Amino acid sequence: MNELQLEGYPGSSVRVVVAGEPKRQPLALIFPGLRYSPARPLLHYTRKLLRFRGWAVVETWYAYDTPDFLEASEAERLDRVAADARMVWDWARRQGAVRLLVGKSIGTLAIAALLRGRAPAGGAAKVWLTPLLRQDDVLEAIREDAAPGLVVVGGADQATPPELAERLERPGLHTLVLKGANHGLEVDDPLRTLELMRDYLEALDAFLEAL
Repeated sequence: MNELQLEGYPGSSVRVVVAGEPKRQPLALIFPGLRYSPARPLLHYTRKLLRFRGWAVVETWYAYDTPDFLEASEAERLDRVAADARMVWDWARRQGAVRLLVGKSIGTLAIAALLRGRAPAGGAAKVWLTPLLRQDDVLEAIREDAAPGLVVVGGADQATPPELAERLERPGLHTLVLKGANHGLEVDDPLRTLELMRDYLEALDAFLEAL
């Protein structure tokens, strides 16, 4: 894998890690959560499955778990997420054909920003992992996007109310609610967590097969 630093929001940079060959393979971009990096299980196995299926993958490693981000106004935080997402998107499009966007939690704000911004991200399929459905931008982005989408939420996740996810209906959108799972899509029982992970990966595999 290769990695490099991109200039994102003014005064900051974003690290990206590239696996595969973007010029030859369909390209997927991963935008992780605030405290849920691409090394965490959900995104680690997402990358593994994508690579197994012949995709190139660009992982975004932003550093938002810092006082300068957490203590900023909501508007400034959203501006930073949007600026970083656009920088990664613009760079990735110069490398290959971006066909999939994967966002986890705050990473779904990044995808929403791309959809409402200047980046022509509407044609790429989307995987919305624990999307922040209480944010109007995210809710509207999922509802209005015409591309295939997979929404995955935990049944016990208050940050992503499953009742909101289950009401998201449009052609090409699939929803998976993992019973009892928290915001990390895990439960206390590690063996049950592995079963939930398998359920998600099987849903993702079927979604990729249909693209």
